[in-house]
Amino acid sequence: MLRIVLMTLAALLLTGLARASMLTTAAESFAGHVSTDGYFDYTGLVHLHTEYSGDASGTYTAVARDAEAVGVRFLIATEHENLDALRDGREGWYGSTLMLSGAESTRPEGSLLGLDIDAYPVTREDATASFLDSVTAQGGMVILAHADSPRWAWQGPLDDRVAGMEMLDLADLFHMASLGEKLTAVALLPVNRTAAYLELGRSAGSPFDIWDGVGKKRKFVGLYAPDFHQCLEIINDRCFAFPRARDIMGLVRNHILTRTPFTGDAAVDRQTVYAAIAAGHLYVSLDVLADATGFMFSAVQDGRKVVMGDELDARAGARFTVTLPPTARAVKPTVHLIKDGIQIAVLESRDGTVRFSDRGPGVYRIEVRTDIPTFFGRDRNAVWIYSNPIYLRQRG
Repeated sequence: MLRIVLMTLAALLLTGLARASMLTTAAESFAGHVSTDGYFDYTGLVHLHTEYSGDASGTYTAVARDAEAVGVRFLIATEHENLDALRDGREGWYGSTLMLSGAESTRPEGSLLGLDIDAYPVTREDATASFLDSVTAQGGMVILAHADSPRWAWQGPLDDRVAGMEMLDLADLFHMASLGEKLTAVALLPVNRTAAYLELGRSAGSPFDIWDGVGKKRKFVGLYAPDFHQCLEIINDRCFAFPRARDIMGLVRNHILTRTPFTGDAAVDRQTVYAAIAAGHLYVSLDVLADATGFMFSAVQDGRKVVMGDELDARAGARFTVTLPPTARAVKPTVHLIKDGIQIAVLESRDGTVRFSDRGPGVYRIEVRTDIPTFFGRDRNAVWIYSNPIYLRQRG
């Protein structure tokens, strides 16, 4: 009997390892992609921490080097309650990666990010309105962090000064993982780090309810945050660099769409990044499955063409186009149309393109889904690509 049990366990382990081996980091370095619509597609990460945060490790140089190795073109480090890196002149190009500095502000209601700012003149004791006023007065952008975290879920109102939110925060997904998922991840780490981290990201919350709800009233940008610290405290406040930045950077990434390429001038390129984020010209992809560069969600109305993040007049309706990236053939995806937070159709792709027409008002976004292998059991269906919405508003 013991022999049968051991043989069964061994078979299960080998099967699980074989399934996990199908997941390998597919991210490759690239210098930007020009889509058929004339946009440059750059990958980047927003909300991460370096040694300038008290509970994190990693220098700007080291973090940028890791980003460059996996093809990430920009990083926005959001340090806890400070902009000291900006003061020290740490912003700029590091090889082919642009490092930018923002701040994460812990408020009584939860956490907010301040982007595209040059000063951080508030303390934790100041009212949240002071932080919001300070960022907007500088022409900056406030992003809601940890929107649906079991630890730090936002407990206040979201007025027009909050421009967007993290629709996915990897640290929150790790915290929400079940004990079984965590044990499986630990077992997988020595064998396949990619599969291990994806096990920890299986139990998602419902931040999309917040995102879709606010989006019905006004533009509300959605983005992804890795929120890595590279500082796991083991004993005597000593940090162990886990999870490693390089591992995390290859999993999920933001893609911004810009009309102009990066120039190599940090001041100019800084504004290019922030303008794309503010406009919602952005999609999020699980690039560990396949590099999603080349994805596009666009619409045409009366000869005017717009892309994700833009707004059209609902009275005239619109013709929409979803362009899948060249790598779509490898992951065999399905295209799901979400309107006002509700899935209304699964659309068929012909030659990598999906077209449909509709008349608003409505908030239209796309989820591209695929099946990915798990260590045990059936494949699970997951979202490969999230678009930001195209908004059809009633005007006049």
